[in-house]
Amino acid sequence: MGGLVGTFMPWRWIFVILLPFLFVSLVCGLKTIHQVTPTEEAHINPLHVLCLAVGFVCFVFALDRGGSAVTAVSNGDTSATTQCVIAVVLLLIAMAALLVFAWVSHRAFSPLVRLTVLRSVKFRWHLLAYVLLQFVTIGYGYMIPNASQLGFGASVLAAGVVLLPGALLGAASAPVSGSLLDKFGPVRPMFTAMLADLLGTVLMAAFIGAGSSMVMFDLWYFVYMLGFSMCFANTMTCGMAVLPLELKADGNALFNTFQQLSGAVATTVMAVFLGVAQAGHGSAGDVEFVTATQSGAHWGFVFLAVVMACAMFANLRAFASKR
Repeated sequence: MGGLVGTFMPWRWIFVILLPFLFVSLVCGLKTIHQVTPTEEAHINPLHVLCLAVGFVCFVFALDRGGSAVTAVSNGDTSATTQCVIAVVLLLIAMAALLVFAWVSHRAFSPLVRLTVLRSVKFRWHLLAYVLLQFVTIGYGYMIPNASQLGFGASVLAAGVVLLPGALLGAASAPVSGSLLDKFGPVRPMFTAMLADLLGTVLMAAFIGAGSSMVMFDLWYFVYMLGFSMCFANTMTCGMAVLPLELKADGNALFNTFQQLSGAVATTVMAVFLGVAQAGHGSAGDVEFVTATQSGAHWGFVFLAVVMACAMFANLRAFASKR
């Protein structure tokens, strides 16, 4: 859809086109979601919300300013020092806000999220694996279309369509992953799926370079998505399964919160890889700029392969834990 809009319409139409889908989702939700248990008295502490918002937003912008500082250094720009100072200040603010959130949550009678959920070793490792898997997927979602256009000569439409086969595979195979979990338990299906994930990321890092075609992007992303669809949702299932009933809402909140944060961080980090590589190498279309984009994409893919290896380790560590 992004490729079609980018080719034939003003970019803001992507938001207009989404409205009917959101409306259908709203109608389906109103008709099918029901309150099956009694509601409870609860209060939202504005300080808790403010601390989380400030902490997460400042953290993402700190990464962005840090990337700008590195890019400025590459260009010999005198603003590098200023950007670096801004990044450090934002990072300190983010850390302070999150520490305050942890402190007030510990003392509150009804915290926004009960952080005691993190006492479960298995839950912590599954949560980390889930966040890292989201990071890799969103990183690919940013890097592949941008690198395809700026470094490998693809059109806007082709750069969008290159993600489609893997996305369709993920949608089709996700229900199968649940059945495999029910039949064989979590370890064997998820370990096999994460091996496929790791293989896809390593192949992408190793073979995408000068002269690569869109078919190669399609093929390696296809391999990655086959594994991703078989382990992503199951990672959350395994993490939630170890929690007592009274903490499941808090565990669900952490999974969803960090999923969105991970997506924002992944986009920022991949943009930094491209921006740093392209700095001082002309403008889009120049031979030097194209070569620099290919280099930035390669190192971005290498980084995603390392993150994928860490995600695999986190899930295996969760399975190995006795607590």
